Amino acid sequence: MQIDHDHSIGKPATHDEVDDLLRGRTKILGLDVDVLELEYGDVFDIIKRKCPSCSDREPCALDLKRDPSTIVWEAYCPNSDVLNALVAITDVIR
Repeated sequence: MQIDHDHSIGKPATHDEVDDLLRGRTKILGLDVDVLELEYGDVFDIIKRKCPSCSDREPCALDLKRDPSTIVWEAYCPNSDVLNALVAITDVIR
């Protein structure tokens, strides 16, 4: 899988936009941002608000660059439980 590694830790998105780090993480997890916004809008809005204000943006960006398939991010990401639940839900639906 080819991942775009140009994630900026200095320019988080506004609460209405999808943050670059969040976009990278969802891509790696096989989640489609457009589908999440359409099908799970309220939940995804919460995720979008948490990501830009996270204090672990630098480790997140490094993890996405170095080894995007590692599960280390789950230890520090405030959205990990919800993102993993969305993966499980969308896998069942597919």
